[in-house]
Amino acid sequence: MANLNKFLEKLNLSFKMSTIHTNNTLIGSLLKCADFYTVTFAVFICIITVTMIIATLVGNALVIIAVLIVRKLKQPCNLLLVSLAVSDFCVGLIVMPIAVIDIFYENWILGEIICRLWTSADLTLCTASIINLCMISVDRYCAVSRPLRYATQRTTRRILSYIAIVWIVALIVSISPIVIWPAKHIEGTCQVNQNPVYQIYATIIAFYAPTLIMIILYAKMWLAAKRLTDQDRNFIKAMPNTANGKKPKKKQRPLNLLQKIRFVNNVWTPEKTEGKARKTLGVIMSVFIFCWVPFFLIALFKPHGLSPPGWLDTLTLWLGYSNSLLNPLIYCKYNKDFRIPFREMLCCRFRTLHSVMRKESFKSKYGPVRYF
Repeated sequence: MANLNKFLEKLNLSFKMSTIHTNNTLIGSLLKCADFYTVTFAVFICIITVTMIIATLVGNALVIIAVLIVRKLKQPCNLLLVSLAVSDFCVGLIVMPIAVIDIFYENWILGEIICRLWTSADLTLCTASIINLCMISVDRYCAVSRPLRYATQRTTRRILSYIAIVWIVALIVSISPIVIWPAKHIEGTCQVNQNPVYQIYATIIAFYAPTLIMIILYAKMWLAAKRLTDQDRNFIKAMPNTANGKKPKKKQRPLNLLQKIRFVNNVWTPEKTEGKARKTLGVIMSVFIFCWVPFFLIALFKPHGLSPPGWLDTLTLWLGYSNSLLNPLIYCKYNKDFRIPFREMLCCRFRTLHSVMRKESFKSKYGPVRYF
């Protein structure tokens, strides 16, 4: 009986040791699996962010180079696009790389001076990017609402004054927390000044006011484009009767100067042109709001202790940065004058760039060349 008890005790001890070994093996396997997925996720995030940085730099550099070397693009209005591209290029060059480093470390490792420089650059460049978009909408609205008068007023000096306003406002937003609301640096962290008054002031100037202006102006332009399309469609419907020598049933209003110019130059394509313009305006506002609204909503709540999870904070920040990547794509996709230089430069065909632009300009005015 005693031997049986000893045997059972040994069996029980052996079972316990086996269970402990099995559990340790299982835990080890789970930890290895977790490490694998953590490393895989980190590599994935690194690839995404580095790709965004490269695309931001290349896209905005192409805009700047195109305006500098293409004669047709050397117009005062395109200086605003250059200013936008410069701010977005600097976001990709200065702000985004340090933001990548910040993603992979729980604590800030670059010190107080780099932190202050980085947050100031972030505020300046992102604010400049947003206000540049606002100034572009102001310029386009003036060009649409009073085209003949504004054509003479749209000088290089006037556009440079717009650009100066953009960068002065951006600098005021970034310098204010240092001069008016100084905050003590907390070791191991790096974030924009969380003073509630400053956050309200900064978000209104840097985002909410420019966004409201853009929405109002683009809505007016959209309605104006729709109204012009309807007028043009009614005019075209009446054209066959006039061409056949028959009097139209309805008395037609005389053409305004812009309509005469469009008709004489054989570019009477109202539905296509104005429809494309409305689509462009819709894309611009939709992408802008999608990229920046989440970040600026969170920015208003953070000073009041309603901090989001770290991953959500990072996601909304990079969603805002992505607007710097998308800006050159949006503004140039719908503009053939930019799209063709992009294609030629990416293919390293700089020598033939001007001849290709001349051919496309001739084709857009008079149609394709026909050989008999």
